Amino acid sequence: MENASVSSAQLSQWSAEQFVIRTLNSSDVQNVRALHTELVPSAPALRPAFFHQFLTHPTHLCLIATLPSSDKPVACIAVSVHVPTSDLTTKRTALPPVEVHVLALGVLPAFRRRGLATRLLYTATAHLRALATKAPQLPSKHTTACSSTRIHSDVSRADSTARAFWKHVGLLEEEKVAPHYESWAGGWRDVVSVAGPIASAA
Repeated sequence: MENASVSSAQLSQWSAEQFVIRTLNSSDVQNVRALHTELVPSAPALRPAFFHQFLTHPTHLCLIATLPSSDKPVACIAVSVHVPTSDLTTKRTALPPVEVHVLALGVLPAFRRRGLATRLLYTATAHLRALATKAPQLPSKHTTACSSTRIHSDVSRADSTARAFWKHVGLLEEEKVAPHYESWAGGWRDVVSVAGPIASAA
């Protein structure tokens, strides 16, 4: 999916700030599904419905990154806010963190090591928090600017690149049973869960 008009020399000069990052729209779904297949060929193809939820739900968000000269994505992130099943905290209890689940995060190999995945993570988290303030599913205390942000994701134990990235941004690994929601990890049997705060994402 790399833009054929971009030379190897030009690729080495790209930084995270030079990519166009925008929200997913319906016309992008086919290209993003193809991106997923290219990045995770061993995983089952994601259903279109997986992406359609990011077009309609205020607690879900998908961002894609493209080159300025192309609409085809070279990277993608899909995130959702965890909706608590109960709210048992009192007014004297510290504000609970906003828990953001990263369901998908991938960058084509030619565009890695430029800070793009980190930029996507922080941008998506900040935008999702802003969207979530209007979501009736979430208690107001979970969407205030004062509350912290906790990131959660599932990765294949064999994916050393992904595990190194999450360690780089400060997340810790913990043992995890098979995910209960559909994610890019859906085809993996041996999954590691990563979780932790990223203060600058709020």
